[in-house]
Amino acid sequence: MRRLRGDVASGLALACLALSVHAQQACGPGDLGCAIFTGEHPLNAHLRDDSRALPSSTTRCINCHAATPASASFAPPLTHDALLGETRRRGGPLSHYDAAAFCRALEDGVDPAGVLLRKAMPRYRLNDAECAALWRFVTSR
Repeated sequence: MRRLRGDVASGLALACLALSVHAQQACGPGDLGCAIFTGEHPLNAHLRDDSRALPSSTTRCINCHAATPASASFAPPLTHDALLGETRRRGGPLSHYDAAAFCRALEDGVDPAGVLLRKAMPRYRLNDAECAALWRFVTSR
């Protein structure tokens, strides 16, 4: 049992290291959207029904929204096709994101069809410039 715990702990440590290295991808100078996505520009956030601030290491978009197929990731990829394509999200009607709906999802946790996002999705406190920069970044991927 101890060996199993050690193996699990080692695996978790390697996964965290991989995420950390991946999260530190370099952004171009002045690329605020990339800096927000990777956590170089941290944002204040909290979980639904809990006003306590989350540690910035847990609120990087890249932690959950890898550019992998939606079926292989914890959260959907934040890419041009995934955001702008019309699809049924969590059983709601067909919808797609635009800049306003994207910002609403980040701030209020509600998708473009009015469906509440998972509780694990942080609710961010960001200004209009930050949200617009992040929107430009993710829709260019």
